[in-house]
Amino acid sequence: MSSAVKANPGLYFGAFPAADWPLVIAAWTAADLLRLAPAAPVVDVILHRGGPLSATVRGATVAAPPNEGRRPVADIIRSGLWYTELSRSTTVHTTSDHPSPLPGEPDRVWSGLTVTVHSQLDATLFGLPDGTWWRDGIERFAKILATPRHRPPDGRRVHVVDELTGEKASLP
Repeated sequence: MSSAVKANPGLYFGAFPAADWPLVIAAWTAADLLRLAPAAPVVDVILHRGGPLSATVRGATVAAPPNEGRRPVADIIRSGLWYTELSRSTTVHTTSDHPSPLPGEPDRVWSGLTVTVHSQLDATLFGLPDGTWWRDGIERFAKILATPRHRPPDGRRVHVVDELTGEKASLP
């Protein structure tokens, strides 16, 4: 996958320079988590010192694809995040205050989940030294989220924290 991205980066990242690709991946992650939790107004994104990325949403609902055998809900979520192939590693962690699926719900639907995606991004893909891509990250992330392609739906927000600087923002 990374060779296809390197061969035609504009197809994946639009006009954004390679230095912004990690932030575009953060925008994709935020958008996908917001889709899992239609009632949740916010997704929390952390730009970790050293380069990893984490995003968390609460109140997610996940349905297993039809005609698919039993799989852990985290595997189902991860299978829908195609861009995880652009990371060295990605983990999906789910928690719930109640056993899932709930009684009365289809046995292949989990609801009330807290979902966290943690990605170790691949510096070789970006052509940047490890962890340098978050410099001025919140300001640059705001610009990415302001574009039509990456703007969260109306009424939805992305809370972002730059772990290194302590800077925080709530972005539309």
